[in-house]
Amino acid sequence: MHSYFNYSLLTRLIALLLLTTSIIISGCNTNDNASTDNPVSPEPDVEALVETDENSENTNTDDAAIPVFFASTAYQVPHDAPAPVEDSSQQQTALANFAWQEFIALNWPSNYTSTTPNRGQPDTSKTAADFAQPDSSGQLVWQTYKHRVEVYPMADTSGNYPNYPTSFNAVPQYTYRGVDGGSIPQCGAYNPATGSWAVNTSSTLSDIHLFNNLDETSEINLCTLFTDADPNDPGSAPPANTPLYMGLPKQPRRFIYEAKANAVMFDYIVDNNYYQKTNRTTAQENTYNTVRNLGEGGVAPCPVSTDPIICFPPGVNDQNGSEGTILVKATWRQLTLDEYNSGRYLTAPIIRYRNPDPSNTEAFCYETIDATPTSNSLPYGLTGLHIIHKTTNYPTFVFATFEQVDNLNSGLPNSSLFYYNRNATPPINPDKQTVTSRAHPISDETNAVTSQVHLQLRQLLAASGISDSVWLYYKLIGVQGSATDPSDTEATDYFLANITTETNEVLRSFSGTLDNNNGTIDPTNTNLRKGHTAFTGGGCKGCHGNAQVGPAVIAGQPAPAPSTLIASDFSFITQNAPFDGEPDAINQPLLKTTAAGEWYPEQAAASSAGDQ
Repeated sequence: MHSYFNYSLLTRLIALLLLTTSIIISGCNTNDNASTDNPVSPEPDVEALVETDENSENTNTDDAAIPVFFASTAYQVPHDAPAPVEDSSQQQTALANFAWQEFIALNWPSNYTSTTPNRGQPDTSKTAADFAQPDSSGQLVWQTYKHRVEVYPMADTSGNYPNYPTSFNAVPQYTYRGVDGGSIPQCGAYNPATGSWAVNTSSTLSDIHLFNNLDETSEINLCTLFTDADPNDPGSAPPANTPLYMGLPKQPRRFIYEAKANAVMFDYIVDNNYYQKTNRTTAQENTYNTVRNLGEGGVAPCPVSTDPIICFPPGVNDQNGSEGTILVKATWRQLTLDEYNSGRYLTAPIIRYRNPDPSNTEAFCYETIDATPTSNSLPYGLTGLHIIHKTTNYPTFVFATFEQVDNLNSGLPNSSLFYYNRNATPPINPDKQTVTSRAHPISDETNAVTSQVHLQLRQLLAASGISDSVWLYYKLIGVQGSATDPSDTEATDYFLANITTETNEVLRSFSGTLDNNNGTIDPTNTNLRKGHTAFTGGGCKGCHGNAQVGPAVIAGQPAPAPSTLIASDFSFITQNAPFDGEPDAINQPLLKTTAAGEWYPEQAAASSAGDQ
């Protein structure tokens, strides 16, 4: 019997309960003595409201159980997903349940304060009703994780880290240039005559401790994604023929990104001194041999080795077990005022960067954008969130990705998506590419679980006297669990991709290995390993598998340099560390030459801000 029967039954049950609840609430509101000022509702008994009917003939005991997503312990990150089963439908349902439980726990209000700076920890005094109404402080649990540049900052000129923050709870500090991250000044006013920005050297990045540091402006240098310009964006329109990528008011709005790691990953790096390049490189070389030659990659527990290797701790389901290594990647873009007022986007204070003098690619300044509209700026909203979690049952990580529901809603004003590919030889669609549909559909199992979460959330809202929640406007796109080959692509979310994070042809249908110089893939190459079994993985897992196994040695092609034969347990944060001392700029040009690595403007046909 198919798993949808359980959802159909529960849908009818909750619909009846919602109707009953609304009648009761409506009746209560007719009481002349009822107070309408700041009504306080008790925490609803969600467990009772979503209980299934065990006597129903439609109940299938073989299906994955439907969780209570908003129970009193919903703030707890699940440490592992159920062990894999042969039934692909049941397996995807179980993984989707797990992904939503993660999403709720990681978006729980954090207990971080300036006096008790506990990063990555939930405020257990908050209820599910509090979760349903997040504030815009930028301090949800995942937002207080360590940013990638906090994990692997650039060393000083001697290759040392004298001020490395070995405490996970250290105040966020973004060091891009040796020990002096504060050398990045604040951006000042824009001068349209020169096409440059003034800088305020009295305020530097070292003064800024916001949690959302958006320092990536492309999809791993393969493409840049935009949505339409907002004609009502505060500020003056740019002069005619200003390149569209400049990030000025009334220009197309660029998607920008950040990557973060939880305490389990960070503490493992600190405990092994892997933030030091020499230690990390030695471990990466050993990891390459361990994965490729010893068949000990993608296994749990981590292999016992006398040589240092990189094997991040997995989640363990016992009383004192670790939650496991978790990484997140978030995608943001600037909202219109109508989008902000809709209440359909999570917002937070953010940091972004510019080249104050576009002719000098070494110059940077920072800007902060508030989480609420101001007289000269509009806030950034979350459009996508990856959650990457290593567990005992899934030592090749569980990859889950979520999106805001309006990403592909072309019926909304100023909402069209378009991107530009990075330059390649030969060029790959170098002109503007419009996105009108998702390349690979969301599975029925995934949609069914998302519908169940939204139903339970609406039930919570009705019982709590809350009219709406931003989380009703986020959906799960898919989940990858066990490593698979492409024989069963849709059932396993083989081509898993987020429409705002992996948008172009290469990333949305990723498989095999990437030629980063030319922006192409070889979809038949093996790219990840579980024990002695090699896979040609796709989507998120296949892409990150390249960081697990390191560069491929391909017959008939030049052998990779020995110094590149390193591997890093699915983490590109680790594989590419440390960072080169530069954040990406919001006004970074669209394309890059492959020979000299220099940036140059986009195609002349799309060079003006009005050509949209």
